[in-house]
Amino acid sequence: MTSADEKSPEDEAPEEVRPINAGNEAPPRPDKARQPRGKKPDSNEPDETKAKNRATEEKKSRRQEPDALASGPTGIAGSDLERRAASRLVEELESRGREARIQEVRIPAPESATITLHALITVAGSLAGLKWPAIGASICLVAAFSFYAERGLGVRLLGKFIPGRRTNNVLSPPPGPAWEEVDVILTAGYDVPDSYPTGEWLARRFSGRLTTDRILFYGGMIGTFAALMLRAVEIEDTALSIFQSITTAIPLLVIAAQVDRILAGTPVATQDDLASARDVMAAAREADVESEGDSGVAVCLFGAGSSSAGGAAAFFSNTRLNLKDGCALVNMVRGARGTAPEVTGSEGDLMPTRMSPELAEQSPLKPKMVALRAQTAATIARRSGLRATTVVGRGESGVDVVLDAADDALPDGEEKT
Repeated sequence: MTSADEKSPEDEAPEEVRPINAGNEAPPRPDKARQPRGKKPDSNEPDETKAKNRATEEKKSRRQEPDALASGPTGIAGSDLERRAASRLVEELESRGREARIQEVRIPAPESATITLHALITVAGSLAGLKWPAIGASICLVAAFSFYAERGLGVRLLGKFIPGRRTNNVLSPPPGPAWEEVDVILTAGYDVPDSYPTGEWLARRFSGRLTTDRILFYGGMIGTFAALMLRAVEIEDTALSIFQSITTAIPLLVIAAQVDRILAGTPVATQDDLASARDVMAAAREADVESEGDSGVAVCLFGAGSSSAGGAAAFFSNTRLNLKDGCALVNMVRGARGTAPEVTGSEGDLMPTRMSPELAEQSPLKPKMVALRAQTAATIARRSGLRATTVVGRGESGVDVVLDAADDALPDGEEKT
């Protein structure tokens, strides 16, 4: 038997084997011997050193398994590349001993189309308000209400008039009665975000404090509505005309940004775009191994994850979906290289949704709580009444935080706390 401080040649991974989470540089978490889910520590178990060595060997062997996703990248929401990636995700899950199936769902039009529609309505209201201020103000108010409902609350109003698209969700277990026994859902998106030069510049410059949605809603829609209401009460002066000109120019600039978004073309996809999906599958595999196949963990890899979580919204809106009371969701998005994992305390832009970061509060890594401006599968789940949070991370440390959050979400994990 090999001693704890020696390694046999079989334990050494060949250099040409690419680990599932290759390139991840997040700091490793302290060694922690996990107990199988639903079982209490047994005094007859092997000593702590042997347990740690065995856990390390199991993780290493799982990282060296073949990766069906290496045969190609993914694509933007609704694209052929995204659909082909969904098929490879099913193949990868089945190779890990899980039954999986593709669920085709209908999702709204791209974000750029929704933003452009509401911006055009605002401009039309401003122009109409030059002759009929009350009518123009009413048009702007309708546009603002619809935009806030769609972008802040996820309720489609005027956006229903724009033709939608189709995407694929990858579900394990497949849809059916098995979902009634699920305790924790591990999720991630697998599509590539659209190219958006203006949005990327705003994110870099203002760190999420100033976004396209906020500029259009507050500066364009609310500003124009206020200017027209002042005209409706017969307040006319040069300052008001200048103010209305500025508020009308804002939606025009937003429209120009969406045109530039389209002209930027399709982004170049890489294998790194599937990092979150790989990490979620690795976490699910580890949970299955530890619990000997009865982990109570489901895996959902959603299409259109970067497009307002379109795949997740379609999944949770299904009236035939029955989840048990107390079911929780742990989502994962890719974090920056070399950074420690974080968990979200709130998600969303115009109307932030309060999340459930307490799911990961028992993690030895002590992940920092952050606010995420984007809408994710966890946002949709939280609005549906589930406990949910998003882990922003990658690699082994990110997987461990996901598992820690899943442990605390399980019924026996709740009893421990």
